[in-house]
Amino acid sequence: MRDKFRDWNIYHKSVVVLLSAMVFGVIVRAVIVIDTAFEIADERVINASAEKIWSLVSTDSNRDKWQGEIVALAKLTGPTTEKDATRLIFWRRGLKRWQSVERTRDILPGRILNLYQTSDQDTRWVSLTLEVISACQTKLSINEIIEPSAYKDRFWFFKQRTVHENRIVASFDAMERWAAIDDPNC
Repeated sequence: MRDKFRDWNIYHKSVVVLLSAMVFGVIVRAVIVIDTAFEIADERVINASAEKIWSLVSTDSNRDKWQGEIVALAKLTGPTTEKDATRLIFWRRGLKRWQSVERTRDILPGRILNLYQTSDQDTRWVSLTLEVISACQTKLSINEIIEPSAYKDRFWFFKQRTVHENRIVASFDAMERWAAIDDPNC
């Protein structure tokens, strides 16, 4: 059998291999993100008592003060500290606005708060964990798993990852400011 690529030099063959690898990579990525979610996690030590941090984390009237992109919360069925209680959350990022319904999944008062948020654009599983380091130092860990609803948003999520990471960093910065105002002893 005659070699069809006999006249091609090594440059042409390498271009074909490179293009084939790129097409294969796009196909693999397309299959992987069919049903996937992305994790965003961060933690920070805040100079405030665990009780003060817990009141900011678990009280509906305080959440929009420190949690990035949240404009307002409306209680639907019970307070945040009650299991299976629901809230309506209003979000804003730049000019984009949307709403989600949040449900308290699990709670260990003073330490762990697990939330489930669903909207037209994504579903989120949020875990807020407090760890006491000293009387005036508390480590707050935020772990978010985000599953965009639209396939194109899952495929291109890596472009939006920094937006979500910056939102969490801004939330920590706001938490530190509010904790310093509300807990001046620390």
